[in-house]
Amino acid sequence: MTIRTVALTALTALLLVGCGTGGASVGGAQTAGPRAATAADLTGVRWLPADGTAQGRAFAEFAPDGTWTGSDGCNGQSGDWSLGDGGTLRASAGLSTMIGCENVPVARWVSDAVHVETDGDALLLHPASGEPVRLVRAPR
Repeated sequence: MTIRTVALTALTALLLVGCGTGGASVGGAQTAGPRAATAADLTGVRWLPADGTAQGRAFAEFAPDGTWTGSDGCNGQSGDWSLGDGGTLRASAGLSTMIGCENVPVARWVSDAVHVETDGDALLLHPASGEPVRLVRAPR
């Protein structure tokens, strides 16, 4: 091997390491970015609309037994859910009461989602088409 070959090999290795999937560094802190959600990410958390709609009254909670419950702001909602490989979500929504209030479409967000990711303290529900819905953890 020539010195030129060794240098090119070393440079290539450094570039590949720098292009890894470990996330970007911002001010010395590692940021991971969105990643496929696991069942452990979903359960044990009350998820609220990120924009603050309904001041915490609209929510979704995923239980380990494969059921979810929630509210559109005043109407109870529920259904079933299962999570496949890579964050693939299958969810249904049951019947709901129809009291007039904020009517945040939580049941539709959950049941229309086909993929779910986490991004820090946020949950991203991705429908088959269109923009994802961002939910955040309720304060403890």
